[in-house]
Amino acid sequence: MRQFNIHNFPEYLRQSDKDFIFVVYGEERYFCDQMVHMIEKRFLESSSDRNLNYQQFYGAESTLSEIISACLAFPMFADRKVVVVKDFDKLKIDDKESFLKYIDRPQKKTILVLSTDKWETTKFHSQILNSVVSVRCKNLTSGELYDWVEHRFHIAKVEVEKRSITFLIENIGTNVLRLNLEIEKIINYLGPGKKLNVDILSQLTGFTRDVNIFNFQRSLGLRDLKTSLKIGIRLLEQGEHLAGIIPMLFIFFRRIWVVQHLRAQNYSQSQILDKMSGSRFVYQDVFESAPKFSHTHLLQIFEKLQQADIELKSTQKSPGSILTMLCYFICADQNVLSK
Repeated sequence: MRQFNIHNFPEYLRQSDKDFIFVVYGEERYFCDQMVHMIEKRFLESSSDRNLNYQQFYGAESTLSEIISACLAFPMFADRKVVVVKDFDKLKIDDKESFLKYIDRPQKKTILVLSTDKWETTKFHSQILNSVVSVRCKNLTSGELYDWVEHRFHIAKVEVEKRSITFLIENIGTNVLRLNLEIEKIINYLGPGKKLNVDILSQLTGFTRDVNIFNFQRSLGLRDLKTSLKIGIRLLEQGEHLAGIIPMLFIFFRRIWVVQHLRAQNYSQSQILDKMSGSRFVYQDVFESAPKFSHTHLLQIFEKLQQADIELKSTQKSPGSILTMLCYFICADQNVLSK
């Protein structure tokens, strides 16, 4: 069993010459695709090699016999061929023994890559993992995500203001694929040697400094009802969906709850950041907001967020009215709530 992550796998792959089967799996599809592409480039040296010696299958559309036949066939005018099976979890495998036999004694001219979002925990799947090289592509923590965005700009030689990274993440969300697409557009527009600040970022993306999810949750964290209502309604008017806003608010208030819990155990701010693998810039508003909420109020907010999500999906209430009531509840005086 040789298990890796997105950080240590590239170096291992560069030295790999005796591995014939790779499993790439995890929640973050962007990194899964990156790892698969990396394997392809490692064993297919040219475009002609790829044209002749690359086959891709999808689990829901293929059979095990088709895949095994492709693996057993020899490469054409090359030392290796690559067979990729995407959505492996959807592949119907009736004859598990035959597949395990291939895993134990693979065709040494074929590189087989099995890719899926979720790797099952059955005995069969464990037997596969025990015999191959696997790469787990997990979702990034907030701190890792911040560092990843900063690194993307760094390698493109674009000097980026720290606040701009937070602004970008809070507006785009934590989906790495969406973030990468936006970053590529920004890099292509600016070019190397340029600087990126919030004003330039706002012009390029269409997000404004005042009307964004980052400032919306900050105003809620400060219990500023007037500003919260103004930004929240503007977000909806600009095309943001409440179904996407609610989960981000849940994450924000959950972070506040965790910070309160750790502070009660006498953790310092730097210790909390280390424990949460978080960035100081990402958690700045969380630390500022934490003293403004009681433990009871936070638990009630979690319930209201869940209720709002249910109402959005099952009632005729408008997103605007649901959001308005959320703002009132979060920003209201606790003495009023208890009456």
